Amino acid sequence: MGPNPKKRVPGPEAASSEALPALLNTLQLELLNRAPPICVSDRQGCLVYTNDAFDRIAKAVTPDKRAPQRQDGEEIPLTIGSRAERFVLRVHGIDGPDGQPLLTASVFEPHHGPEWKSDALDEALERLEDLTRLVTDWIWETNRNLVLTFVSPRVNESLGFHQLELTGRVLTDLPASPNPALNDMMGPDQRKPFRDIEVQIAERDGTLRRVQLSGLPVYGRKDGAFLGYRGTAHDITDIRSREAAIRKAKEDAELASRAKSEFLANMSHELRTPLNAIIGFSEIMRGEILGPIGSAQYKGYAHDISESARHLLALISDILDAAKIESGHMPLSETEIDPGALTDSVIRLMMPRAQRAGLSLTATLAPDLPNLFADETKLKQILINLASNAVKFTQPGGRVDLRASVGESGEFVFMVSDSGIGIAAKDIPQALSPFGQVETQMHRPSEGTGLGLPLAKSLTEMHGGVFELISEQGVGTTVTLRLPAHRVRA
Repeated sequence: MGPNPKKRVPGPEAASSEALPALLNTLQLELLNRAPPICVSDRQGCLVYTNDAFDRIAKAVTPDKRAPQRQDGEEIPLTIGSRAERFVLRVHGIDGPDGQPLLTASVFEPHHGPEWKSDALDEALERLEDLTRLVTDWIWETNRNLVLTFVSPRVNESLGFHQLELTGRVLTDLPASPNPALNDMMGPDQRKPFRDIEVQIAERDGTLRRVQLSGLPVYGRKDGAFLGYRGTAHDITDIRSREAAIRKAKEDAELASRAKSEFLANMSHELRTPLNAIIGFSEIMRGEILGPIGSAQYKGYAHDISESARHLLALISDILDAAKIESGHMPLSETEIDPGALTDSVIRLMMPRAQRAGLSLTATLAPDLPNLFADETKLKQILINLASNAVKFTQPGGRVDLRASVGESGEFVFMVSDSGIGIAAKDIPQALSPFGQVETQMHRPSEGTGLGLPLAKSLTEMHGGVFELISEQGVGTTVTLRLPAHRVRA
């Protein structure tokens, strides 16, 4: 086979009168390579030129690499790969300077006759039929009067009807009750595309199913006349049933949560009243206000009664606070507070417990601390819970530090750190979950509800803050509260 020359198109610097013939020659070659299959042969039938398109069919047309022995106007069916193609051969003679035949050009023009169009139509119909069987929606089509002219077989699985039973019915009459949105979109004054219009359609046994209809208006290609609609119908009955079940479950859960919160509130009130009496009377007995008890052992019992009652009262308060936060019924009583006075108060309350545990309890405050706009009671509760946890899980001789400062971004930072037993990284989520307690080899689960850390975290987030806990077993724990900068007051 002859050479197939291809030249690079010269740049603007070559676009001069001297370079013009070369430029035209290159453009001619480019045009020839973009044309249908072309080959040029000499008088002896040897190929002297072929373009790219001819190279693709060369083996099928001229396996001996010579000019194809075909007649002008002959139809040539070829199979290229897996695709069947038809060509019409056009033969053109090229004379030399002496007027004698010099070359022969053979042009293979693609032929799209009636048979090709029929095959393409059959292929398109087959593709459409496969799609209508595969998709979960059923497909429909109407004429200009909105009468259904086609319904895909999938409608049988959705409504129980054979597709021919719906053909001939008006689409807007299918819903069990008139749908204004659908009628408006498909009305003669609108004829707009629409998507996911939800209607109820009765299946064969009368059961109503929820269906979303989507459609597009169809217009003639030549005259633009309105021809009808085509679209899809998506059965969402099961989806709506699941949504209803989820809504009911959510409502039931909210009702149960409200009932739980009311129960806890009522029970806390009922329990607090006798506990306050127990605490009050035991304190009177401890102080021997009405006279000597008569036995030192009885005085010790009174002390134990008072401490146990106070501990039980604290547990009840924690449970009630957790229930209020969960139900969203815990308001914030925000005022401008002095963080220095707040930390001093926490240290005073926790110092006796730290001394009994043989620990060092310190507070470190940055100089010139600004005031905070927050709920003082709840912020104090957070710090007491964290300090109490730190004291509880730190061995004698250890330390607990409470720090306060302003961060680089202007946020207010409280930090409670200890040299205690620490928490494994995998156990931190459990420690932060309500009623979650972590058991380690060094320390068995402590007394309490396991609400200290979760409550501190929830109360911090109620202030718009961030709660961070970093811990390592055998090294200690650091809890950091970052309150947003807008709560800082000069």
